[in-house]
Amino acid sequence: MSVFAGLMIGIAGLVYLRVGGLAGAVLFAFGLLSVVMCGAQLYTGKAGYLAYRESWRLVPMLLGNAVGCFLAAIITHYVANEAVIANLDTILAARTSASWHGLVVTASGTGMIMTLSVYGARRGHYLPLLFGVPVFIMCGLPHCVADAYYYGVAIIAERFEWTMLGAWWWSIVGNYIGCNLPRWFMGEKFDA
Repeated sequence: MSVFAGLMIGIAGLVYLRVGGLAGAVLFAFGLLSVVMCGAQLYTGKAGYLAYRESWRLVPMLLGNAVGCFLAAIITHYVANEAVIANLDTILAARTSASWHGLVVTASGTGMIMTLSVYGARRGHYLPLLFGVPVFIMCGLPHCVADAYYYGVAIIAERFEWTMLGAWWWSIVGNYIGCNLPRWFMGEKFDA
């Protein structure tokens, strides 16, 4: 189910690359809606809910997400156009030019938004799923799984740079921190 989650986020990333802007960000929400609806295993959907002693389970989950994203990147190869490459280049430039601490801080925002979106869905409120994704995208905040998709497309399009691995690592760390902020601040009110 982690590969499936990555594939869904990758397909959402493809929509964003093709459409761009607010419309692309809103359509990207299909990925998270699909993941939650199917009970798929998404790193940023689980990082704020697993007991800390079970955090090791996030590693194979994230690797599965990355495999699914790479499958979506292969699909992208066959439908890419100039707009896709232009939007990809913009995202890659933003990630690779950011400092490590900038990535940690901004990715923390994404993690918090993702956990709160899932928190709402667990209580039968699905609008946070629909609005949370466009919020972090329009703010330019990194999502480590979506970024795995963008880096996969970069590999296939021969635009990959090794600095992307460092950027991805700091986004993973930042997403984890942000995913846990709601339960750290809410305490007992956050009933995982």
